[in-house]
Amino acid sequence: MAFRFPFLCRSRRQALMVLYALQQELREVVHDCTDATVALTTLNWWQQQIHELYSAKAMPSHPLMQALQPLIAEYALPQSELLALIKAHCTELTAARFQDRSQLHLYAFQAGMVTGCLGSRILGFTEQQTLEFAGKVGELCQLVKLFSQIGADARQGQLYIPVAMLQEFNVPAHVVLNGRGSAEFTALLNTWLDELKKQFKTVMTLLPAVDKGRQGASLAMLKIASALLREIEQDGVANVVRYQLIVPRPRQQRLCWQIWLYNFLPL
Repeated sequence: MAFRFPFLCRSRRQALMVLYALQQELREVVHDCTDATVALTTLNWWQQQIHELYSAKAMPSHPLMQALQPLIAEYALPQSELLALIKAHCTELTAARFQDRSQLHLYAFQAGMVTGCLGSRILGFTEQQTLEFAGKVGELCQLVKLFSQIGADARQGQLYIPVAMLQEFNVPAHVVLNGRGSAEFTALLNTWLDELKKQFKTVMTLLPAVDKGRQGASLAMLKIASALLREIEQDGVANVVRYQLIVPRPRQQRLCWQIWLYNFLPL
């Protein structure tokens, strides 16, 4: 995703590319490994690599970690945020279901760390509140992604909708996993959609005006996520169990350009 932000200076763009590469490596561990035990072992190895990044006694062996090492000091990337990203992928392997919204939101916050806090640290900020904004950006973009791929996940036997939400709307898990749909499930989806739309307005109020220009990439990610949510709503929310909509890459590029043309500050 970093290469889609042409207005960033080369150093920041390359730094984001390293983070997105790490995120992709972790995703492939979870989605391409057929043995969950092996996948967890691999994630533990990545966790050890992160620990070595912050240790003066060891040099990480992976080239990606070596590329990440100078970025830690340059952009003050906390170890806790990198470890949270790995924790999110471990959760995908170990958590059968999220019990309530708080568990889902914690996972989304951790899984969205690259789009959120880590990415915003590289973009630059002057107000501490910008990091609160960044965390919510990563979380919200991840929630929209999960919403858009409910059907795709269900066909893989995965269900991210919290148990409490299913019970609230009287929707048995098998209805979702079998892709059948129901009036109750549609009501659940519409309620969740409305909650996500409201969160966009809340998130925008958190960004200090002084950092608006620097956080153009985060604003672009929000704009793309909002566009996806509108496409789902216009298409019919019940269709998320049948197929997954995406925002085509050319349109993503146009949305990124719009953000920079109206909010650009030299970086």
